[in-house]
Amino acid sequence: MALYTPRGLKIRLNINHAFALMARLYPKVDAFKVLKTTEGIESIPGMLAFIAGVLSFSLGFETYQIGLYTFLACVLGMIITTRYLNLEHLLLFFAFIDEKLVGIFRVLVPRLPGLGTLYSYVSGFGILLVVLIVYGIISVGWKGVLAFFIGRIAAELVNLVITFRVMKKIYSETKVPFTTSEIHFFNAYRLHASKLGKTTDTTVSEEELKEENWIECFKDLESKWPEVVERFYW
Repeated sequence: MALYTPRGLKIRLNINHAFALMARLYPKVDAFKVLKTTEGIESIPGMLAFIAGVLSFSLGFETYQIGLYTFLACVLGMIITTRYLNLEHLLLFFAFIDEKLVGIFRVLVPRLPGLGTLYSYVSGFGILLVVLIVYGIISVGWKGVLAFFIGRIAAELVNLVITFRVMKKIYSETKVPFTTSEIHFFNAYRLHASKLGKTTDTTVSEEELKEENWIECFKDLESKWPEVVERFYW
């Protein structure tokens, strides 16, 4: 039995391990919120690429700049979500590219998980993509829109390499075949645990793994969102 987020992101963890972690947060933070935050963190690279595209269009950047900034934003999003990157280093990077972006990203970066969660609610319907294309054609023309998509595709290729390297490193250290989905889940847990003053350690004890210690959290999700729990049995 695998764990799935509301929109179908597969998390390859045992149900008892995942819910043992989420039970530490319950009832102040329920399982649904942790799973949605997981989706939000997973959405950060795409969201940053979208933001970079909109900003590039609105600021009237050159065609090559649109592709470059979209590429860099998406790749940086992957780096941020899979390993620690100091905020000040990130801001220095954007200052090197364009000073206009520093103020914008100084506000955005600490809010990325929340913004990513909000973005994940609407990104799957294609509405934002249509808006981006229309706005791009109006503001910079079809070449600018094409540059955005070239940058996006190039970033996805690089992100595949980053994902492979991260998975390889984790496996060499733990002998457990984790993917970025599990990393995002652990980071979602850590984010909420930190806010509640709970431990951010993702290892669980034998006592916590016992069903009676996490079943209430599970039943709460099952009663409120049965369609989510149904996926666990696929």
